[in-house]
Amino acid sequence: MLTLESAEISASDARRLVSTYVTGYCPHLDAGTVALVVGELLSNAQRHTRGGWQLVIRHSARVLSVGVRDADPRPPVVLPLRLDGSGGLGMRIMRSLSDHFTIRGHDGGKTVTALWRLAGA
Repeated sequence: MLTLESAEISASDARRLVSTYVTGYCPHLDAGTVALVVGELLSNAQRHTRGGWQLVIRHSARVLSVGVRDADPRPPVVLPLRLDGSGGLGMRIMRSLSDHFTIRGHDGGKTVTALWRLAGA
């Protein structure tokens, strides 16, 4: 398990560390795809919530999960698609590039998690 906090690391450095983690521990997954999803998760946390974020990466023999916890209890919404770069694409990217996607509310916020099945699972 790897836990990263926004107070300690930038989103871009977090994406790089995730890519390195996936390459080392989950070599059958495309590290670039996972890093792209992480970038979208972190971007959404920074853009649409107040306060910091916590990124938690877990893996087992069967699954890799990447979750971003923030302090906003409101679930993310899929915005209308806008091709000018102002939004609407991130949630679509995350859902299409992961095997499973969850949003769980908890005291003080929510956690948005993307999951990938690992080879042979």
